[in-house]
Amino acid sequence: MGVNTIIINANVLTMDESRSSCAPHALAIDSGRIVALGATRDIAALADADTLVLDLRGGTVLPGFIDAHVHFTQTGLGSLGPEVYGLTSRSGVLEVVADAVARTASSEPLLVHGCCFHDLDAPLTRQDLDRVAPHNPLLVADMGAHACAFNSRAWSALRLPADAPGIDKAPDGSLSGLLRGAANTRARYTYYNTVVSDETRVAALHRASQMALEVGITTVHALDGGSPDRGWLPQRDVEVLMREQNRLPVHTVVYFQSTRVDLAQQWGLPRIGGCVWVDGTYFEHTAGLVAPYSDQPCTCGCLYFSQDELDDFVWNAHRAGLQVSMHAIGDAAIEQLLRAYERALQKEPRADHRHRIEHFSLPTANHIERTAKLGIIASMQPNFATHPPVDAAGKRTGRGLQELLGVERFERRHPYRRLLEAGILVAGGSDADPQPMGPLIGIQLLASHPDEARRLSPTEALKLYTINPAFAAFEEHDKGTLAVGKCADLVVLAQDPLTAPPAKLASIPVELTMVRGKVAWQRDSELGGPTLYPDT
Repeated sequence: MGVNTIIINANVLTMDESRSSCAPHALAIDSGRIVALGATRDIAALADADTLVLDLRGGTVLPGFIDAHVHFTQTGLGSLGPEVYGLTSRSGVLEVVADAVARTASSEPLLVHGCCFHDLDAPLTRQDLDRVAPHNPLLVADMGAHACAFNSRAWSALRLPADAPGIDKAPDGSLSGLLRGAANTRARYTYYNTVVSDETRVAALHRASQMALEVGITTVHALDGGSPDRGWLPQRDVEVLMREQNRLPVHTVVYFQSTRVDLAQQWGLPRIGGCVWVDGTYFEHTAGLVAPYSDQPCTCGCLYFSQDELDDFVWNAHRAGLQVSMHAIGDAAIEQLLRAYERALQKEPRADHRHRIEHFSLPTANHIERTAKLGIIASMQPNFATHPPVDAAGKRTGRGLQELLGVERFERRHPYRRLLEAGILVAGGSDADPQPMGPLIGIQLLASHPDEARRLSPTEALKLYTINPAFAAFEEHDKGTLAVGKCADLVVLAQDPLTAPPAKLASIPVELTMVRGKVAWQRDSELGGPTLYPDT
């Protein structure tokens, strides 16, 4: 009997360093697994009349991309709701919101997700939102998750204490309509939990799955949910994801963004965390820094845990045998989290814990050394490693991180080359949303970055989205490389990313994405037209 599928006349990049230098040009798939790799003539001999034959005519096959940092439900919600992604004018956002209000029943709550506050030409105010939504409670969520804007109707529904930290005031002492810090977290949790239905969550998960397939992603590390004590996303997001994940066309690795170790154990999850915030973000001046911000010398940002609180959580999760992952951007937050990991591992050494630090944006040389020694995984997002934006004439444009951090810290951030040289395993992710999914975007940014401390070879960059995140989720025996016995998750590209110009990698078309041995998405091409995830 023949095999289910063969792929022939291909440039197969296995990403498997154990293979000989002779690259295969074909592979065979049966029952969702790779059963053979080799020459086209040998693989073709395995087919029978029922075998699906994909002749790539020189196209490149890679292991399916793995995105190690996706807020999966939120990514889908952002694409379902009023579309404000990429808008940089306050008037443009208000126009989109007004149109959504006109199509919504009076008094029905509205949620607008995906607005980038620090890119707007003027801040959104409560008065702005009252004007376009006088009868509907309205919350506009910053895509970075660390701020939100509300109208008066939403404020009444949120019922926040008037003295909650993070409530911004206008010069006259009235509510400006902006929430940060703890107030933002509490408001978002309350609002999302109330407004988003399970049916909407399911639609969002399938939409996010489609978005992933279109860019060649076959597995997402889904950093979802939260709890009232820590995090702004509802616990219900994870409950729905776990219920729905076997019906999704992509694999999901669930990271429960909570400190509820007991609940993670009850649900049978082997890991806990994700974007459980040790600190905030740069542009909101909430990333925890050792020294004050350059543009706001009165603040060093925020640390959302005391050292004792963080030590207790990490120890409880580590002692329970869970993999731990937490958000730490600034150098003060990285220091705090490393201390917690060090103390837990000193009490109870565990050789293969694979604990993670999400973002790991601003490590010092000492942090890099300690991270490597502890075996901590750096889960990072190359989309954030961009050099300062320039216009067509090569002139700097916009307000960038250098103004916030100063020259020394700006040059120190995201040191990918130094991390790899220190022996740290780096897993690549998008941080969708706010950032777009698209591994080739991150691979291009790393392979073409003008700063040597951030630049990687195309092969090194590809590992961040294949074998490295597979290892980061204890899935290296099943995913990350193309090898006999492994899951038949793969992506077909129109060009070889190892030979294409590094500055053009993000423009390489994804021709086909295969999950569990079945075509889950296919671009219009000679291979047979688009297929939007058949029953898998």
